[in-house]
Amino acid sequence: MPRTTLRVAAAALVVALVPALAACSTGPNASTTTQQPSGNGSSATVGPLQLRGVTIVKGDGDLGVGTIIGTIVNTGTDPDVLTGVTVAAPTGATATIVGTGTAAGGQLELGPRTSTQIGYKGTDQIDLTGFQTKPSAYAEVVFTFARAGSVSVPVLAVPPSGIYAGIGPLAQ
Repeated sequence: MPRTTLRVAAAALVVALVPALAACSTGPNASTTTQQPSGNGSSATVGPLQLRGVTIVKGDGDLGVGTIIGTIVNTGTDPDVLTGVTVAAPTGATATIVGTGTAAGGQLELGPRTSTQIGYKGTDQIDLTGFQTKPSAYAEVVFTFARAGSVSVPVLAVPPSGIYAGIGPLAQ
């Protein structure tokens, strides 16, 4: 077989193998086509409200306290109110909406077309007591809004270290 023919055959083989070797060519159900929950916070949408980067920062020690951090974005043209937060699993934790911003009477006002930070560089917090989840475990947290309804979100609990250092509940 002449050298030119071997080179052409080798080049054709390489071109034929490229799709087989590319991870993204394994079809529409490839793991590279879906985004899984990350350790940098969970996200969820209910109506015009988007919860972004929601994480629970545990208190120092094993005090059973924590605070929920994240951002709530109201993309709608009407205001809404976060009326309650419940830790559905593990049970036994109590969530309290507190703050000096738009939180009043255990509720958090969410203006139209605004974003509201909670727990980190924000004036409002959702503090947890009786929260016995270990760091790196997920808790099922239900956010209830006056207009948009409720949404259940798996939220990662992290220790108050690294990028979470200095963040903690007011109850601590």
